[in-house]
Amino acid sequence: MTTKENIIPPDSLVISYLHGGRFRYQAGESLGPRRLTDYEIVLILEGDVIYNCDDAKYRLQPGSIVLGCPGSLEKYCWDREKTTYHAFIHFGIESTPSDWPPPEKWPHVRINPDPAARPLLRHILRHVNEHPNWPIQSPGRAECRLVETLIDIFLETHITDDAQLERDRPEPIRRALNRMKLNIEEIPVLPLTLAELAREASVTEKHLCRLFTRNMGYTPMRTYSLLRLQYGITLLTRSNLSIKEIAERCGYEDPLYFSRAFSKTYKISPSQMRKDLREGHPPPATMLPADITPRLYW
Repeated sequence: MTTKENIIPPDSLVISYLHGGRFRYQAGESLGPRRLTDYEIVLILEGDVIYNCDDAKYRLQPGSIVLGCPGSLEKYCWDREKTTYHAFIHFGIESTPSDWPPPEKWPHVRINPDPAARPLLRHILRHVNEHPNWPIQSPGRAECRLVETLIDIFLETHITDDAQLERDRPEPIRRALNRMKLNIEEIPVLPLTLAELAREASVTEKHLCRLFTRNMGYTPMRTYSLLRLQYGITLLTRSNLSIKEIAERCGYEDPLYFSRAFSKTYKISPSQMRKDLREGHPPPATMLPADITPRLYW
């Protein structure tokens, strides 16, 4: 009997079976050459591995993930000096999301995959262990979603390392932005001047203004003002502080001046924005690049 929970929506990944586990190989052992007959995802947990797939050769390390597709000719040469330990799942695919590339264009290996991929694979293995009747019985909608998410993460090509989320900006801008953030976080009521930012950036005030206008679209002081106001939105959303307290946390001694600056920038008062946010309305689009918008902590 088909339940509502197991009805898989259209344009989703549908897998026909799923099984997997963990396995250890002694030093110097190998697997293959073999030609895959289904899909397989392998997570290297311990040991360094040489992986050959079709005409390509990869050096895998702990944390690396392999996505094998039917028809691929592959061979694993496990670590020659120590035990290799890996986790794996096998599955069949009936249909894939329309926005995915065809399987023959999928990458085979991610040496440094998105950090979310590894715990997600472990979570899928827990589902496998909870269903001893697999692969005889097809997995349900929940498992299809999990495997779809895992493959989706694997297929992403952008760099996900937090240290690389920041855009490539001139060093003086990065120094000035760090000083702005530090000021808001630790001593928001202390005035911050253009001269201080220029000294922090080791450039002249005029040069810093040119750099900010060209790279950020705003002058340094306008950028600092927008950072403080954006911080105010975070506090309106995620705290019970009064408008006066929020103004102080954002570096405004006068709450009326904060409200005027806020209303001029976002065309809505802080109190009305808080009301709208609590009613489920989305916050306004940020006027600054997403990687520098302030958070409660950096």
